[in-house]
Amino acid sequence: MAKQNKIGIFTYMLNNYGAVLQSFALQHYLQTNGAADVEIVNFETIRHQQLNKIFRKYSDNFLVQLCFIMLTLLRYKQLKQRKIKTLLFKRKYMKFTRVYTSQTDLFSNLPEKDVYVSGSDQVFNPNGLNRDVYYLNFEKGRSKKVAYAPSWGTSVFSQITVDIIKKHISDFDALSCREEDGADMMSKLLGKDIPTVADPTLLLSQDEWLAVAELPRYEKNYICIYDLNGAEHLITIAKQIQRRTSFDIVCITNKIQKFYDVNKQIYSAGPAEFVGWIANAKYVVTDSFHGMMFSLIFRRPFYIYIAAPASSARIRSILSRFDLLDRIVENNESDSFVFKALPLHDYSQLLEDFTSISKAYIQNYILEQR
Repeated sequence: MAKQNKIGIFTYMLNNYGAVLQSFALQHYLQTNGAADVEIVNFETIRHQQLNKIFRKYSDNFLVQLCFIMLTLLRYKQLKQRKIKTLLFKRKYMKFTRVYTSQTDLFSNLPEKDVYVSGSDQVFNPNGLNRDVYYLNFEKGRSKKVAYAPSWGTSVFSQITVDIIKKHISDFDALSCREEDGADMMSKLLGKDIPTVADPTLLLSQDEWLAVAELPRYEKNYICIYDLNGAEHLITIAKQIQRRTSFDIVCITNKIQKFYDVNKQIYSAGPAEFVGWIANAKYVVTDSFHGMMFSLIFRRPFYIYIAAPASSARIRSILSRFDLLDRIVENNESDSFVFKALPLHDYSQLLEDFTSISKAYIQNYILEQR
Protein backbone atom coordinates (compact mmCIF):
# COMPACT_ATOMS: atom_id res chain seq x y z
CA MET A 1 0.00 0.00 0.00
CA ALA A 2 1.31 3.46 -0.94
CA LYS A 3 2.45 5.75 1.83
CA GLN A 4 0.10 8.52 2.75
CA ASN A 5 0.97 12.04 1.73
CA LYS A 6 0.58 15.44 3.31
CA ILE A 7 -0.71 17.71 0.57
CA GLY A 8 -1.07 21.48 0.19
CA ILE A 9 -3.40 22.86 -2.48
CA PHE A 10 -2.72 26.27 -4.01
CA THR A 11 -5.85 27.66 -5.65
CA TYR A 12 -7.92 30.82 -5.89
CA MET A 13 -10.08 31.15 -2.80
CA LEU A 14 -12.45 33.92 -3.76
CA ASN A 15 -15.94 33.43 -2.36
CA ASN A 16 -17.57 32.54 -5.65
CA TYR A 17 -19.27 29.23 -6.27
CA GLY A 18 -16.79 27.80 -8.77
CA ALA A 19 -13.70 28.64 -6.72
CA VAL A 20 -15.10 27.21 -3.49
CA LEU A 21 -16.65 24.07 -4.97
CA GLN A 22 -13.71 23.02 -7.14
CA SER A 23 -11.39 23.51 -4.14
CA PHE A 24 -13.67 21.43 -1.94
CA ALA A 25 -13.91 18.71 -4.59
CA LEU A 26 -10.15 18.27 -5.01
CA GLN A 27 -9.53 18.29 -1.27
CA HIS A 28 -12.40 15.87 -0.61
CA TYR A 29 -11.25 13.47 -3.32
CA LEU A 30 -7.65 13.42 -2.09
CA GLN A 31 -8.67 13.04 1.55
CA THR A 32 -11.05 10.15 0.85
CA ASN A 33 -8.59 8.33 -1.41
CA GLY A 34 -5.66 7.87 0.88
CA ALA A 35 -3.96 11.19 1.63
CA ALA A 36 -2.97 11.56 5.29
CA ASP A 37 -3.70 15.26 5.42
CA VAL A 38 -4.88 17.77 2.83
CA GLU A 39 -4.94 21.50 3.45
CA ILE A 40 -5.83 24.36 1.17
CA VAL A 41 -3.18 27.04 1.44
CA ASN A 42 -5.13 30.01 2.75
CA PHE A 43 -3.53 32.77 0.68
CA GLU A 44 -5.68 35.85 1.22
CA THR A 45 -4.17 39.22 0.40
CA ILE A 46 -5.78 42.62 0.89
CA ARG A 47 -6.87 42.39 -2.76
CA HIS A 48 -8.67 39.10 -2.09
CA GLN A 49 -10.37 40.63 0.94
CA GLN A 50 -11.54 43.63 -1.10
CA LEU A 51 -13.03 41.37 -3.79
CA ASN A 52 -14.90 39.40 -1.12
CA LYS A 53 -16.49 42.47 0.49
CA ILE A 54 -20.20 43.13 0.15
CA PHE A 55 -19.62 46.88 -0.09
CA ARG A 56 -16.82 47.49 -2.56
CA LYS A 57 -15.69 50.04 -5.09
CA TYR A 58 -17.52 49.85 -8.40
CA SER A 59 -16.62 53.17 -9.99
CA ASP A 60 -14.50 56.30 -9.58
CA ASN A 61 -17.57 58.34 -10.47
CA PHE A 62 -19.17 59.51 -7.23
CA LEU A 63 -22.77 59.30 -8.47
CA VAL A 64 -22.28 55.84 -9.99
CA GLN A 65 -20.62 54.59 -6.80
CA LEU A 66 -23.44 56.08 -4.70
CA CYS A 67 -25.99 54.31 -6.87
CA PHE A 68 -24.22 50.97 -6.33
CA ILE A 69 -24.12 51.58 -2.59
CA MET A 70 -27.87 52.12 -2.56
CA LEU A 71 -28.41 48.96 -4.61
CA THR A 72 -26.16 47.02 -2.25
CA LEU A 73 -28.24 48.23 0.69
CA LEU A 74 -31.37 47.04 -1.13
CA ARG A 75 -29.88 43.56 -1.57
CA TYR A 76 -27.85 43.59 1.63
CA LYS A 77 -29.79 40.97 3.61
CA GLN A 78 -29.48 38.37 0.86
CA LEU A 79 -25.85 39.24 0.09
CA LYS A 80 -24.99 38.89 3.77
CA GLN A 81 -26.75 35.50 3.89
CA ARG A 82 -24.71 34.31 0.92
CA LYS A 83 -21.46 35.38 2.56
CA ILE A 84 -22.33 33.68 5.85
CA LYS A 85 -23.42 30.48 4.09
CA THR A 86 -20.18 30.42 2.10
CA LEU A 87 -18.07 30.83 5.24
CA LEU A 88 -20.07 28.12 7.03
CA PHE A 89 -19.64 25.75 4.07
CA LYS A 90 -15.89 26.28 4.10
CA ARG A 91 -15.74 25.85 7.86
CA LYS A 92 -17.80 22.64 7.80
CA TYR A 93 -16.35 20.85 4.80
CA MET A 94 -12.89 22.26 4.11
CA LYS A 95 -9.55 22.40 5.88
CA PHE A 96 -7.14 25.33 5.56
CA THR A 97 -3.68 26.35 6.65
CA ARG A 98 -3.30 29.54 8.59
CA VAL A 99 -3.93 32.73 6.63
CA TYR A 100 -1.06 34.13 4.56
CA THR A 101 -1.60 37.77 3.65
CA SER A 102 1.37 38.26 1.31
CA GLN A 103 3.69 36.31 -0.93
CA THR A 104 6.61 37.14 1.37
CA ASP A 105 4.70 35.80 4.36
CA LEU A 106 3.85 32.59 2.50
CA PHE A 107 7.27 31.87 1.03
CA SER A 108 9.00 32.64 4.33
CA ASN A 109 6.70 30.31 6.29
CA LEU A 110 5.79 27.66 3.75
CA PRO A 111 3.68 24.84 5.24
CA GLU A 112 5.64 21.59 5.15
CA LYS A 113 4.02 19.17 2.73
CA ASP A 114 5.04 16.10 0.74
CA VAL A 115 3.22 17.40 -2.33
CA TYR A 116 2.33 20.93 -3.37
CA VAL A 117 -0.55 21.00 -5.85
CA SER A 118 -1.44 23.99 -8.01
CA GLY A 119 -4.97 23.81 -9.36
CA SER A 120 -7.59 24.07 -10.54
CA ASP A 121 -9.22 27.05 -12.28
CA GLN A 122 -7.14 29.88 -13.80
CA VAL A 123 -4.10 29.44 -11.57
CA PHE A 124 -1.77 29.43 -14.60
CA ASN A 125 -3.12 32.67 -16.07
CA PRO A 126 0.13 34.39 -17.15
CA ASN A 127 -1.44 37.79 -16.44
CA GLY A 128 -2.87 36.83 -13.06
CA LEU A 129 -2.08 38.50 -9.76
CA ASN A 130 0.41 36.73 -7.47
CA ARG A 131 1.59 34.61 -10.36
CA ASP A 132 4.62 33.29 -8.44
CA VAL A 133 2.37 31.80 -5.75
CA TYR A 134 0.22 29.76 -8.12
CA TYR A 135 3.20 28.70 -10.24
CA LEU A 136 4.78 27.46 -6.98
CA ASN A 137 7.92 29.53 -7.47
CA PHE A 138 9.61 28.45 -4.27
CA GLU A 139 12.24 25.90 -3.33
CA LYS A 140 10.51 22.55 -3.08
CA GLY A 141 13.27 20.69 -1.24
CA ARG A 142 12.37 16.98 -1.07
CA SER A 143 8.71 17.67 -1.84
CA LYS A 144 6.95 17.39 -5.20
CA LYS A 145 5.27 20.10 -7.26
CA VAL A 146 2.26 18.95 -9.27
CA ALA A 147 -0.24 20.86 -11.41
CA TYR A 148 -3.75 19.42 -11.42
CA ALA A 149 -6.14 20.79 -14.06
CA PRO A 150 -4.81 24.36 -14.17
CA SER A 151 -6.38 26.72 -16.68
CA TRP A 152 -4.69 29.58 -18.52
CA GLY A 153 -7.71 31.83 -18.93
CA THR A 154 -6.77 32.28 -22.59
CA SER A 155 -6.16 30.23 -25.71
CA VAL A 156 -3.88 32.82 -27.36
CA PHE A 157 -0.23 32.63 -26.34
CA SER A 158 2.26 35.24 -27.53
CA GLN A 159 5.95 34.39 -27.64
CA ILE A 160 6.53 36.57 -24.57
CA THR A 161 3.81 34.67 -22.73
CA VAL A 162 5.25 31.31 -23.79
CA ASP A 163 8.71 32.34 -22.54
CA ILE A 164 7.21 33.31 -19.16
CA ILE A 165 5.30 30.04 -18.96
CA LYS A 166 8.34 27.87 -19.74
CA LYS A 167 10.31 29.57 -17.00
CA HIS A 168 7.56 29.01 -14.46
CA ILE A 169 6.67 25.36 -15.18
CA SER A 170 10.16 23.89 -15.54
CA ASP A 171 10.37 22.90 -11.86
CA PHE A 172 7.16 20.85 -11.76
CA ASP A 173 7.38 17.10 -11.22
CA ALA A 174 4.09 16.54 -13.06
CA LEU A 175 1.94 18.75 -15.26
CA SER A 176 -1.59 18.51 -16.60
CA CYS A 177 -4.14 20.95 -17.96
CA ARG A 178 -7.89 21.40 -17.87
CA GLU A 179 -8.14 22.46 -21.54
CA GLU A 180 -6.79 20.68 -24.59
CA ASP A 181 -5.27 23.79 -26.18
CA GLY A 182 -3.30 24.53 -23.00
CA ALA A 183 -2.12 20.92 -22.78
CA ASP A 184 -1.04 21.03 -26.45
CA MET A 185 0.85 24.27 -25.87
CA MET A 186 2.76 22.80 -22.91
CA SER A 187 3.43 19.55 -24.79
CA LYS A 188 5.07 21.44 -27.65
CA LEU A 189 6.92 23.73 -25.27
CA LEU A 190 8.39 20.93 -23.15
CA GLY A 191 8.64 18.20 -25.78
CA LYS A 192 6.58 15.69 -23.78
CA ASP A 193 2.96 14.64 -23.49
CA ILE A 194 0.89 16.72 -21.08
CA PRO A 195 -2.50 15.14 -20.29
CA THR A 196 -5.84 16.88 -20.21
CA VAL A 197 -7.65 16.10 -16.95
CA ALA A 198 -11.08 16.82 -15.52
CA ASP A 199 -12.08 19.81 -13.47
CA PRO A 200 -12.09 18.66 -9.81
CA THR A 201 -15.88 18.93 -9.59
CA LEU A 202 -16.15 15.91 -11.91
CA LEU A 203 -14.11 13.75 -9.53
CA LEU A 204 -17.07 13.46 -7.17
CA SER A 205 -20.22 11.46 -7.84
CA GLN A 206 -23.77 12.78 -7.81
CA ASP A 207 -24.27 11.16 -4.41
CA GLU A 208 -21.19 12.88 -2.99
CA TRP A 209 -22.45 16.23 -4.21
CA LEU A 210 -25.95 15.60 -2.92
CA ALA A 211 -24.45 14.85 0.50
CA VAL A 212 -23.37 18.50 0.78
CA ALA A 213 -26.15 20.10 -1.30
CA GLU A 214 -29.09 22.04 0.10
CA LEU A 215 -32.05 21.23 -2.15
CA PRO A 216 -34.52 24.09 -2.68
CA ARG A 217 -38.02 24.03 -1.27
CA TYR A 218 -39.56 25.16 -4.51
CA GLU A 219 -42.74 23.37 -5.55
CA LYS A 220 -42.90 24.36 -9.21
CA ASN A 221 -40.77 23.11 -12.09
CA TYR A 222 -38.17 25.72 -12.95
CA ILE A 223 -35.45 26.81 -15.33
CA CYS A 224 -32.32 27.75 -13.38
CA ILE A 225 -30.24 30.66 -14.64
CA TYR A 226 -26.77 31.20 -13.22
CA ASP A 227 -25.60 34.60 -14.41
CA LEU A 228 -21.98 35.75 -14.40
CA ASN A 229 -21.63 38.02 -17.42
CA GLY A 230 -24.44 36.96 -19.75
CA ALA A 231 -27.11 39.19 -18.19
CA GLU A 232 -30.13 39.77 -20.45
CA HIS A 233 -28.91 37.21 -23.01
CA LEU A 234 -29.53 34.45 -20.50
CA ILE A 235 -32.99 35.82 -19.77
CA THR A 236 -33.79 35.83 -23.50
CA ILE A 237 -32.80 32.17 -23.81
CA ALA A 238 -34.72 31.15 -20.69
CA LYS A 239 -37.82 33.02 -21.85
CA GLN A 240 -37.81 30.97 -25.06
CA ILE A 241 -37.75 27.78 -23.00
CA GLN A 242 -40.45 29.11 -20.68
CA ARG A 243 -42.79 29.85 -23.60
CA ARG A 244 -42.62 26.19 -24.61
CA THR A 245 -42.67 24.61 -21.14
CA SER A 246 -44.44 27.10 -18.82
CA PHE A 247 -41.71 26.45 -16.24
CA ASP A 248 -40.79 29.18 -13.75
CA ILE A 249 -37.48 31.01 -14.16
CA VAL A 250 -35.18 31.19 -11.15
CA CYS A 251 -32.07 33.36 -11.52
CA ILE A 252 -28.98 33.11 -9.30
CA THR A 253 -26.91 36.25 -9.77
CA ASN A 254 -24.60 38.67 -8.01
CA LYS A 255 -25.55 41.62 -10.21
CA ILE A 256 -27.12 43.97 -7.71
CA GLN A 257 -28.06 46.46 -10.45
CA LYS A 258 -30.27 44.02 -12.34
CA PHE A 259 -34.03 43.67 -11.99
CA TYR A 260 -34.79 40.70 -14.19
CA ASP A 261 -38.27 39.73 -15.33
CA VAL A 262 -38.15 36.29 -13.70
CA ASN A 263 -40.15 34.41 -11.09
CA LYS A 264 -37.39 34.45 -8.49
CA GLN A 265 -34.11 36.35 -8.33
CA ILE A 266 -31.63 34.96 -5.81
CA TYR A 267 -28.66 36.65 -4.14
CA SER A 268 -28.59 34.57 -0.96
CA ALA A 269 -27.53 31.11 -2.18
CA GLY A 270 -24.39 29.66 -0.63
CA PRO A 271 -22.35 26.90 -2.33
CA ALA A 272 -24.63 24.15 -0.99
CA GLU A 273 -27.77 25.92 -2.25
CA PHE A 274 -26.13 26.60 -5.62
CA VAL A 275 -25.55 22.87 -6.12
CA GLY A 276 -29.11 22.13 -4.99
CA TRP A 277 -30.77 24.62 -7.36
CA ILE A 278 -28.96 23.08 -10.35
CA ALA A 279 -29.56 19.50 -9.19
CA ASN A 280 -33.35 20.03 -9.12
CA ALA A 281 -33.69 22.20 -12.25
CA LYS A 282 -35.61 21.07 -15.32
CA TYR A 283 -33.29 23.19 -17.48
CA VAL A 284 -30.15 25.22 -16.78
CA VAL A 285 -29.14 28.36 -18.68
CA THR A 286 -25.75 29.80 -17.79
CA ASP A 287 -22.60 31.50 -19.02
CA SER A 288 -20.54 29.96 -16.22
CA PHE A 289 -18.06 27.11 -16.64
CA HIS A 290 -18.98 25.64 -13.28
CA GLY A 291 -22.68 26.17 -13.89
CA MET A 292 -22.10 23.96 -16.93
CA MET A 293 -20.08 21.42 -14.92
CA PHE A 294 -22.81 20.87 -12.36
CA SER A 295 -25.36 20.55 -15.17
CA LEU A 296 -23.17 17.77 -16.57
CA ILE A 297 -22.81 16.09 -13.17
CA PHE A 298 -26.57 16.03 -12.54
CA ARG A 299 -27.42 15.30 -16.20
CA ARG A 300 -29.54 18.45 -16.43
CA PRO A 301 -30.51 19.69 -19.91
CA PHE A 302 -28.64 22.97 -20.33
CA TYR A 303 -27.59 25.75 -22.64
CA ILE A 304 -24.41 27.75 -22.14
CA TYR A 305 -24.08 31.25 -23.52
CA ILE A 306 -20.63 32.40 -24.67
CA ALA A 307 -20.42 35.76 -22.91
CA ALA A 308 -16.60 36.00 -23.24
CA PRO A 309 -15.45 34.46 -26.55
CA ALA A 310 -11.75 34.99 -25.82
CA SER A 311 -11.92 32.67 -22.83
CA SER A 312 -14.40 30.13 -24.17
CA ALA A 313 -11.83 27.39 -24.94
CA ARG A 314 -12.46 25.68 -21.61
CA ILE A 315 -16.17 25.43 -22.41
CA ARG A 316 -15.66 24.17 -25.95
CA SER A 317 -13.01 21.68 -24.85
CA ILE A 318 -15.21 19.83 -22.37
CA LEU A 319 -18.36 19.93 -24.53
CA SER A 320 -16.44 18.62 -27.53
CA ARG A 321 -15.23 15.70 -25.42
CA PHE A 322 -18.82 14.76 -24.55
CA ASP A 323 -20.25 15.57 -28.02
CA LEU A 324 -22.40 18.36 -26.57
CA LEU A 325 -21.38 21.35 -28.67
CA ASP A 326 -25.05 21.82 -29.60
CA ARG A 327 -25.59 23.20 -26.08
CA ILE A 328 -23.66 26.39 -26.95
CA VAL A 329 -25.38 29.68 -27.77
CA GLU A 330 -22.76 31.89 -29.36
CA ASN A 331 -22.00 35.46 -28.31
CA ASN A 332 -24.72 37.94 -29.25
CA GLU A 333 -26.89 35.21 -30.81
CA SER A 334 -29.45 34.87 -28.01
CA ASP A 335 -32.09 36.73 -30.05
CA SER A 336 -31.90 34.07 -32.77
CA PHE A 337 -32.01 31.18 -30.29
CA VAL A 338 -34.88 28.79 -30.98
CA PHE A 339 -35.69 26.29 -28.28
CA LYS A 340 -36.20 22.71 -29.31
CA ALA A 341 -36.16 19.54 -27.26
CA LEU A 342 -32.58 18.43 -26.74
CA PRO A 343 -31.81 14.97 -28.13
CA LEU A 344 -31.23 12.25 -25.56
CA HIS A 345 -27.50 11.77 -25.25
CA ASP A 346 -25.99 9.48 -22.64
CA TYR A 347 -22.44 10.69 -22.05
CA SER A 348 -22.04 8.69 -18.83
CA GLN A 349 -19.39 6.35 -20.28
CA LEU A 350 -17.44 9.24 -21.78
CA LEU A 351 -17.55 11.00 -18.42
CA GLU A 352 -16.42 7.86 -16.60
CA ASP A 353 -13.53 7.34 -19.02
CA PHE A 354 -12.39 10.94 -18.64
CA THR A 355 -12.53 10.91 -14.85
CA SER A 356 -10.72 7.54 -14.79
CA ILE A 357 -7.79 9.12 -16.65
CA SER A 358 -7.85 12.03 -14.21
CA LYS A 359 -7.97 9.79 -11.15
CA ALA A 360 -5.05 7.73 -12.50
CA TYR A 361 -3.02 10.95 -12.84
CA ILE A 362 -3.84 11.86 -9.23
CA GLN A 363 -2.90 8.40 -8.01
CA ASN A 364 0.40 8.36 -9.88
CA TYR A 365 1.61 11.88 -9.17
CA ILE A 366 -0.13 13.15 -6.03
CA LEU A 367 -1.17 10.25 -3.82
CA GLU A 368 1.78 7.90 -4.35
CA GLN A 369 5.12 8.68 -2.75
CA ARG A 370 8.13 8.54 -5.02
